[in-house]
Amino acid sequence: MEVYLSVPMIANRALERAKIIAKAIEDSGHHVSSPWVLGPIEKSSPSVVNVFQRDKDGAEASDVLVADVTEPSIGVGMEIMAAYKAGRRVILIVRRGNVTSRMLQHMDRKEALEYERESEIYDKLRALLSKG
Repeated sequence: MEVYLSVPMIANRALERAKIIAKAIEDSGHHVSSPWVLGPIEKSSPSVVNVFQRDKDGAEASDVLVADVTEPSIGVGMEIMAAYKAGRRVILIVRRGNVTSRMLQHMDRKEALEYERESEIYDKLRALLSKG
């Protein structure tokens, strides 16, 4: 399966957590369709990379979107909405006790993965991805 990894890139970036999530996706036998979220922050001009179009299309085209919503991110929210409207499976990852938007809380057709320690994410996500 193609899995779009949606994580905060500018404010609230958590690169090590993103790498844990990506490893769980790959070790589950799936492909991360958004590898740019694991590297340095892009500095190319909009004429080189249309980030909006790339990310919207990627979220819509992937089989599953896995989003780290531990911290707020407008871009992550937009990617979630694109995947949701395209009828894709959406998995939200959040630290237990963190407040997420009510829009995400009330969203139907989502799966929530709550964790207390980041070390829990790997096994929990692999289990969710193996369900299908």
